[in-house]
Amino acid sequence: MNYNQKNTKKLLKFALIFLLMPSMLLLTNCNGGDSGDKTEKTDEIVVETKKLNSEILLEEIVKNGDLINSAKVPAMIKANGVNDAEEGTFKIVDLRSAKDFSEGHIKGAENIKLGELFDYIKSIDVARFKKIVMVCYTGQTASYATSALQIMGYDNVYAMKWGMCSWNKKFSDKWTKNAKSDLVDKLSVDAGTKGEKGTLPDFKCRKTSGEEILDSRVSKLFSDGFKKGTISIDDIIASPSDYYIINYWGAKHYNMGHIGGAVQYNPKESLGLDTDLLTLPTDKTIVVYCFTGQHSAFVTAYLRILGYDAKSLKYGANSFMNSMMLDETIGHGFSDKQIHDYKFETSEYVEEGEVEEGGC
Repeated sequence: MNYNQKNTKKLLKFALIFLLMPSMLLLTNCNGGDSGDKTEKTDEIVVETKKLNSEILLEEIVKNGDLINSAKVPAMIKANGVNDAEEGTFKIVDLRSAKDFSEGHIKGAENIKLGELFDYIKSIDVARFKKIVMVCYTGQTASYATSALQIMGYDNVYAMKWGMCSWNKKFSDKWTKNAKSDLVDKLSVDAGTKGEKGTLPDFKCRKTSGEEILDSRVSKLFSDGFKKGTISIDDIIASPSDYYIINYWGAKHYNMGHIGGAVQYNPKESLGLDTDLLTLPTDKTIVVYCFTGQHSAFVTAYLRILGYDAKSLKYGANSFMNSMMLDETIGHGFSDKQIHDYKFETSEYVEEGEVEEGGC
């Protein structure tokens, strides 16, 4: 073989090695090493990132019906609907303290603490009942609990609107004392600005499937209690810049007047990945307020399950602009018109352990 032939053969060999080198590198990195090695050796290799637990969780929530972004929310029933129901078709779960329960409750109701609700709902035949009705003092804790259970897929669970305050005057003081109009003359009409889109919150969870993660998050939500998910109007007014405030009304009502700095989000449609969920901050407390504190309790449960630091404004706009809520153009104000005179039962009080404060 002459010099030119040898030289040509060497050149072909080097050319072949050069052409095969990217494929050899790719095979090496796919079969061994960690993801860090891949990104260090070449920028051309795409490394799959692990999904956040909140992403897996949200997929499960959407699969279960995406309650918060659906027409079904808030899943509520009025006191007259409960009173008129055929006996035995509804299961009434009363979330109030044992003492208050003993002093008066709906016939057939069972007294369950919020912290025990997850295990309780797993222990009963939910499908046996036409409706399972959560009852509390004002409808807010019941809405919080109902939201989480509906999100899990228990679609026959409902909250009783206005709570026991609406059942009989004997129980109505929580609403009558907290329906106020102190800020009617201090409302803003300036539009707030939504945040820039970011990412979902991240949280640690040992579970891996969507169903398991959801169970774990709901169990924690109930164990933490409702107080962690609420805030008063006084706290907001004292330091409004500490919060990202969501006005959960339609634009028409928002433009009539709202808490200064509050940002309007459309109810039933704006808190999904394809809408405005990612505009919510993951590094700031989110306050959600609606007309009554009941719809916002549904939303707050959803956001806290996803990992947001969210709180529902107790008693909603009724806590600072009740007179406007009573106007027919809005029609979501609490008044004596919501209070019925339905019968109730009493029972022996068995002293309980520590009672969660801030019950609504």
